[in-house]
Amino acid sequence: MKSLALFLKHNRTKIYYAVVTILLLLFFSWSVVSGIGSLREYWHFSALTNQWLLLLLLISGNILIMIWQYVKWRQSESLLSLIRDMNRIAQENSDSTIDWHAIYAPKTQALIDVYNQIAKNTRKIREEERESEQSKDEMITNISHDLRTPLTAIIGYLGLVEMNADTLNAEEKAKYVHTAYNKSNQMKVLVEDLFEYSKTQAHDAVLNLTTLSLSDLFAQLLASYEIEAQEKQIELTQITNPELIMLEADSDKLARVLMNLITNAMKYGEGATFIKLTAQIRESNVEIRVVNDGIRIPSDAIKDIFDRFYRVESSRNSKTGGTGLGLAIVKGIIEQHHGSVSATSDDDLTSFIITVPLKQN
Repeated sequence: MKSLALFLKHNRTKIYYAVVTILLLLFFSWSVVSGIGSLREYWHFSALTNQWLLLLLLISGNILIMIWQYVKWRQSESLLSLIRDMNRIAQENSDSTIDWHAIYAPKTQALIDVYNQIAKNTRKIREEERESEQSKDEMITNISHDLRTPLTAIIGYLGLVEMNADTLNAEEKAKYVHTAYNKSNQMKVLVEDLFEYSKTQAHDAVLNLTTLSLSDLFAQLLASYEIEAQEKQIELTQITNPELIMLEADSDKLARVLMNLITNAMKYGEGATFIKLTAQIRESNVEIRVVNDGIRIPSDAIKDIFDRFYRVESSRNSKTGGTGLGLAIVKGIIEQHHGSVSATSDDDLTSFIITVPLKQN
């Protein structure tokens, strides 16, 4: 009895459709035989013709009924299989997809396609969350390292002054205090860059949009770098085509972008003789370039330079400094303006290319 109950439980759909099919076949056969008998009164066919007509109707009708019931059974089985798989996936809390096809059940197949798309989107979101968590961990590690280094130096030098106040002369004290002051400024720059970077990553960040002239913005920025450029014998130039380009943007944030790129060229563009800002209209966008003829950026570093805390190995020294956040801030601000930023570099020129819409939606 127990095995019979299990058999009925696992095969109830098959049994149901088998019983229904048999009943339909019997009913159809009875209807055909009765119908043929009634038609003899109106149509005068020979006995042989009546037999062939009856046989043809019975065979074709029964075949159609069996095909129809088979398709209905397959559709029902597909739907039940889908329900079982979805229950299993829900219990496992997984994002796996359903890899079989409901050939005879287009509606069930449509449900499978929708579910698989949802599962793929869920998998993508989970992967992004994992990457985000990993990125946050890396960021905390980098912040801790970059803050600890100058902080350790500050504590060390001020500790020397504190513990050896009676033995140190005025020159030594001034040297140690000055070093601690410089390290404090490094920490200040890092904290400011971290704050600016966090603002570029905020989903609810609001742009203070104004309409500005790119040529005027270029002129103001280049003027602020004129003394430093003269000391390094770098020529600063600007070109806009057309001469007047009006752009809708957050002027302070866009200025920060260009300042970061100019500063980057000053620090790391070793051997550069010029830095040029250019802008030209391309359909509904404006393309801004910050170009210098300094040392090339290695090709294997181009794709990573906009990542936070990334520094090209040749730029990791105390002379140039830097937090590794400047270009990440550039990317974040430009993306807030629904634009894109990229870089190219060869033996002749290094170009940072910004594309942003002339009008913000």
